[in-house]
Amino acid sequence: MSIVSQTRVPTTSPSIQDQSITTTFHVEVMHDLDTGEPTLVGSSDANHGDLQVVTADQVIAKAQEQHRLVSKAVKLALDYEAATKQTPAAPHRSWIVADRTTGMPLKGTCLPGCHGLHFEMRGGTADANDIQCTDFDQANSTELPIGCGSEDGQEWTTLSVLIQSYPVHPDEAKRVPLAAIEVTEDHYIEDLDPNGLATVIDKLQQRVDAMRVRHAELIRARAEYFGRQA
Repeated sequence: MSIVSQTRVPTTSPSIQDQSITTTFHVEVMHDLDTGEPTLVGSSDANHGDLQVVTADQVIAKAQEQHRLVSKAVKLALDYEAATKQTPAAPHRSWIVADRTTGMPLKGTCLPGCHGLHFEMRGGTADANDIQCTDFDQANSTELPIGCGSEDGQEWTTLSVLIQSYPVHPDEAKRVPLAAIEVTEDHYIEDLDPNGLATVIDKLQQRVDAMRVRHAELIRARAEYFGRQA
């Protein structure tokens, strides 16, 4: 069996750090021509110049190292996309309501991508610390069968990243966009055989890669916020 993986991701945008990631991972079972005995060999050189006998533990350790490098390559690609992607600026919703406590006007501007209904616009009054903008993680398709009581096995969306702000909160720190990760405690994915565990690992890795996209979106949202305050 031979597995070779090479990843190289150069950057051209001056707004992100110049870097290059290259990785080679080769594993092979070779049979001795005289005895027919199998031997496990591996190499981390593109030309197999360091081909040598390895143990299963060494392959596992090397695979973990390669996984980290591939994850770095994915992050670099996502950072590049976030830095160079041109998206048209959506018009911001702005509104004025009266503070329910003081009667003073509260002028708010929505977070970019806000999915909030802002019912206070209809009533005309609200508490300043209750007005919230939320950009839901609508691209999250990572669902896992998490057991939680009477509905064991139900597919639950996992590790959604919300971007939130309170645009007229008395504490100005609350007005700056921040992330919230939707997680649960004492909930389990049970009865996993090795293939099942591998599936969960792959899904969570995909979710981590998607969370990096949300990280870039949070950076953009905060930059847009501070740009409006300047």
